[in-house]
Amino acid sequence: MAIKTETYELNGRQFVRTYSDAHRYVVGGSPEGQYAEANDPAEFGRTYTEGELIPR
Repeated sequence: MAIKTETYELNGRQFVRTYSDAHRYVVGGSPEGQYAEANDPAEFGRTYTEGELIPR
């Protein structure tokens, strides 16, 4: 289980979707926080780690 990233384009701009395939929060970013998934402009180069399990 790990952090997964997917790059996609929206309105001519590159973005990165970051999520956990283990159904965990991703922790980091700006503002730093805990997210079910993060979507960031690719040029920001934000990094994340896996956090706690997301409650079901």
